[in-house]
Amino acid sequence: MTLPLLAVRHLSKTFHRHGQTVQAVEDVSFAIQPGETWALVGESGSGKSTTGRLILGLTPASGGDVLFAGRSLLTQSAAQWRSVRKDMQMIFQDPLSSLDPKRTVGYSLQEPLIIHGIGKCKEAVAEMLTHVGLRPEDAARYPHEFSGGQRQRIGIARALILKPKLIICDEPVSALDVSIQSQILNLLMSLQREYGLAYLFITHDLNVVRHIADRVGVMYRGNIVEQGSSEAIFTRPQHDYTRYLLSAMLPAQPVSLGKPRAVVNG
Repeated sequence: MTLPLLAVRHLSKTFHRHGQTVQAVEDVSFAIQPGETWALVGESGSGKSTTGRLILGLTPASGGDVLFAGRSLLTQSAAQWRSVRKDMQMIFQDPLSSLDPKRTVGYSLQEPLIIHGIGKCKEAVAEMLTHVGLRPEDAARYPHEFSGGQRQRIGIARALILKPKLIICDEPVSALDVSIQSQILNLLMSLQREYGLAYLFITHDLNVVRHIADRVGVMYRGNIVEQGSSEAIFTRPQHDYTRYLLSAMLPAQPVSLGKPRAVVNG
């Protein structure tokens, strides 16, 4: 059996704030194969983004383990994490807040190269900007000079410039207009084929998932309640919460506005 690129095992996260305990992620397990798109879906507050941050070590886990290419990550030192993060990058929901407004786009793209000891490389920046549908001369501009869709292209370029094996996409199109969403999704799929990337795609939009995902995990209150192939999830859902999410999807060609919506107790 092929060794998964990423294996998440019994991952948990408990927050303690103001005398209260919140179990944000509880006993989450899944695996992503090289070149695969694995979508994590659920409503806001279900623990999806926290899971992504736990995998990258941006938030310390309370329990469980994360293995990347068979290597356990949660016990790594800061120096060891840096070497791993070259192969694991993230695309954020809001590209404006994730880009330094006081730095040019060229600097923001060069910064990962500098951090990882590769050095400044204007040629690599120009090539990557062209790859995501922008111009090499855009490197001299600042984030506020671009549209939302263009800024997300910059975020994708920054994630790709280190040539990672896995990219965690945290709601990468939810802040964009529908017409721009399709352009960014098509770009992500094109880059995946070209670079052999694996994606962990975090979203609440099942229409996006149906378009892009190979396999799907459904998250509810910090737990993955169902996972399987995209086809199985959409055609043969097993859990009440999955059926509830599917009932909330807007069909491409609605035939009735009176169809009752599924109900989930709790």
